[in-house]
Amino acid sequence: MRSTSNDNWIRSVLVLSTGWFLLYSARTVLSVTMKDIADYWTLTESALGLISSSFFLAYTALQIPTGFLADRLGSKKVLLVGFSLQSVAVLLSGFAVTHQQFLWTRVISGAGQATYFACQFAIISKIVPEERKALGNSASVAGSALGTGLGMIFGRLLSNSTMGWRLPFIVLGCASVAFIFAIKKYVPEPELSSNGSTRVDRVEFVVDDHDEPQSYQHSSVLLLILFSVTHFLSMYGFYLMLTWLPYYLEAIRGFSPSLSATIPVVMPFVMAPATILGGYISDRLGSKASVINVCLPLSAIATVAIPLANSTVTLVFFLALYGATGKLVIDPGLINYVSESSPPESRGTMLALFNFAGALAMAVAPAVTGYLAEAIGSFDVSFFMAGGFNLLALVSFIAAARVFEGRKR
Repeated sequence: MRSTSNDNWIRSVLVLSTGWFLLYSARTVLSVTMKDIADYWTLTESALGLISSSFFLAYTALQIPTGFLADRLGSKKVLLVGFSLQSVAVLLSGFAVTHQQFLWTRVISGAGQATYFACQFAIISKIVPEERKALGNSASVAGSALGTGLGMIFGRLLSNSTMGWRLPFIVLGCASVAFIFAIKKYVPEPELSSNGSTRVDRVEFVVDDHDEPQSYQHSSVLLLILFSVTHFLSMYGFYLMLTWLPYYLEAIRGFSPSLSATIPVVMPFVMAPATILGGYISDRLGSKASVINVCLPLSAIATVAIPLANSTVTLVFFLALYGATGKLVIDPGLINYVSESSPPESRGTMLALFNFAGALAMAVAPAVTGYLAEAIGSFDVSFFMAGGFNLLALVSFIAAARVFEGRKR
């Protein structure tokens, strides 16, 4: 297996993790400024849901094309173009004159962010030693959790300035534009094979001589479908909370603006170390399934319990429980499964297809939650539905893990 030196791959993973930090800050800052934006342009909850979902619709639509381009043109090139596009869009959103202009900057930002997932995990699969794959993926994803938490805190603090909700977008856009140069300098470009696809290492399955190639291909498709279903179902609740939780706490539960931005931070701040710990445990046990099997039911309980919490302490406890067991803790294991079951020449495309399913949850959850809140006058049903989705995700994952292990025998 070819990989970069120990110091180099660690540095590259830290840079990519910082990129996730900035991308998730750009997503989260909208959630803590949503009520201010609604008041500024007199928007309904359905309109707010549309603005949130517009980002994720663009993100979803470009998942598969960007994965294909990464395999053909190189992961780093495609990642740089997308990161640059989203950075400029975030900056411009702070200068939007109408809510329609603001919506279009969110669309462009989503289109730019669509390149990051498949490209950066294709790079990590090449540069990180095999025995550190889960930890490398977890360390990268940890930036998402920190971006979620700090995006909420600084988004609220900066929006209290005289510039209001615009300042967080301007500051974050400037920081993201500056960070483009760090990615260009410190992140390597995996080599392209002779057919123009990114060369990345993977764990090979043992296929007996008597096994039919067609049967093996069918199992590959089945694995991708099952892991993608798991991804969609486990992502739904995370993006419900990422988008609506600060608004829900302020407008529905009656918390002050500062508390409504501070309380949700418990979730990502617990999630960051839990993600790294989960990757470490997976590497030590040699089992990716153990962490996921434990986390999915616990995250389901936490999601359902959030609207039922009758005190601030109870609410914080269940947010912390979700942070310790939720989406970002589960992701590294799922990504490893998909990477190991994907052909090297199409890994970027396969990861993009997998993330396409998760991106559908990003696009659907904000809009459906806004619609249901307006239609029935309650957010509770959305939390209950998300908890049920986590249990269905467990069923899908168990089925996928059995197929995966069957292929290795």
